[in-house]
Amino acid sequence: MASSRPGGCMYTRLLTAAVFGLPMLSIQPAAAHHAFAANYDMDNVGTVEGIVEEVVWANPHVHYYIQVMGEEGTTELWDGEAANLSILASRGWERNTIRVGDAIRVTGALGRDGIRRIQMRQVVRADGSPLVQQPATE
Repeated sequence: MASSRPGGCMYTRLLTAAVFGLPMLSIQPAAAHHAFAANYDMDNVGTVEGIVEEVVWANPHVHYYIQVMGEEGTTELWDGEAANLSILASRGWERNTIRVGDAIRVTGALGRDGIRRIQMRQVVRADGSPLVQQPATE
């Protein structure tokens, strides 16, 4: 189809690319959110308690690796997955809110397939002070 003005064909192509291309940008975040639900059983909420061994303060999610005493007296390393940096910051968390060596109790959705991970909803420090990471409704 010919256009009556110079560059009209290019304008049409750009407009078409924008109309069909921009919605595709929203697919990645949606897929990432669905992957989160695939990793955790939201109906299986549990609690782990132990000592923080490592902190990975980075997006897309902050991770706290926690040494937990297992049922047979052996230690198990659990991956506590928190929200992203901006959400944590909006709730008053900083890089040093939880440090290596801190004793914490974490409540949240447990990992699927027996994998030792927990989606951190609430954290309680050894002194009993709570740190709300994510309301139960999120």
